[in-house]
Amino acid sequence: MEQGLPLESQKLYKAKIEVVQINLGNRCNQACSHCHIEGSPSGKKKMDRSTAQKIQEALIKLNIQNIEFTGGSPEINPNLKFFIKGLSKYGKKLTVRTNLTILELQDYSFYPDLYKKYRIHIVASLPSIFEDVTDRQRGKGAFHSSIRILKKLNEMGYGTNGLLLDLVYNPAGDHLPPEQTQLEKKYKELLKKHYGIFFSHLILLANCPVTRFKDFLTREGRYNQYMELLKKNFNSRTLDLMMCRNLISVDDKGLLYDCDFNLAIGKGIKGYEGVKFWDVDFYHFQPEITLGEHCYACTVNQGSH
Repeated sequence: MEQGLPLESQKLYKAKIEVVQINLGNRCNQACSHCHIEGSPSGKKKMDRSTAQKIQEALIKLNIQNIEFTGGSPEINPNLKFFIKGLSKYGKKLTVRTNLTILELQDYSFYPDLYKKYRIHIVASLPSIFEDVTDRQRGKGAFHSSIRILKKLNEMGYGTNGLLLDLVYNPAGDHLPPEQTQLEKKYKELLKKHYGIFFSHLILLANCPVTRFKDFLTREGRYNQYMELLKKNFNSRTLDLMMCRNLISVDDKGLLYDCDFNLAIGKGIKGYEGVKFWDVDFYHFQPEITLGEHCYACTVNQGSH
């Protein structure tokens, strides 16, 4: 890193790609206030089967083991089931990022059993251990819906008997996450005490100032203040740990991005704009990472990785 230059002026390059994150679209049963993908029940982006087929064929050939699925709510797209069944045959390590509440809806209630059958790593959003904070972000009733699903997942062995169940925390507004170790301890203590719930690890994310959250900050006249907060807490030691160093995001059309945040704002990978995932030679792939002011959100505290 060149000293004195702002983050967005640095030159960072991809290391070996270890994770492929696939965004199946932005349709979701929720419309969270901080959602960078702008997920909602009216989301129009939706991966079709032809695209899913080409992505899966490419993944099978690649020596990349870690595959993540996200959305919107990835469960809404029928290709999630297609991917899980197809890629599991080849020993891929699969992760699904879920909002939990989708699993209470009848049309998607089969997913917990599917996840258990294929030992899917679940990364679940639970932005607060307090009902009012979670419901303010995610809609009335979201907290207790999440608690019911977490109890069900515990009964199935998630977080209790070898199946990985990680929770994701993000602040309810324009402040930074607290220290990771202490917050994870607090989450575990209070969820066990009040609800009998267990989980594996807590992942902390700072809200990224793009799309819906950026619009909120701008309306409130707090965008510049939030950016100053992020820059003030910049931690250069996080640069080698940032998700964009060894991850690529693939959108519902098969296009490539350095991360899910760049996907949200339509900033493709430098030199690969318009190139589809299945047409890339990953044996000769080390592009420069596209950085912007929003990347400071991944560099505060211990970083978002």
